Amino acid sequence: MNRPYSAMSIRWQRLLCFATWGVFIALASVSLPFLFDLVSRGIGWVTALFLHPDELWKECPRCL
Repeated sequence: MNRPYSAMSIRWQRLLCFATWGVFIALASVSLPFLFDLVSRGIGWVTALFLHPDELWKECPRCL
């Protein structure tokens, strides 16, 4: 089975490869702020699940 781009010259194959990597890098750099925001919100959500020591007396005054 032949490669899909085997009829193309090596020069055009290389150019297509560089263009593909360029698009991939551009999309990754554009989406990084969204991914960092998503990860930081997830970390904030997980840490909010645990009670803070200064708020324990509000939840269970008898426990302290």
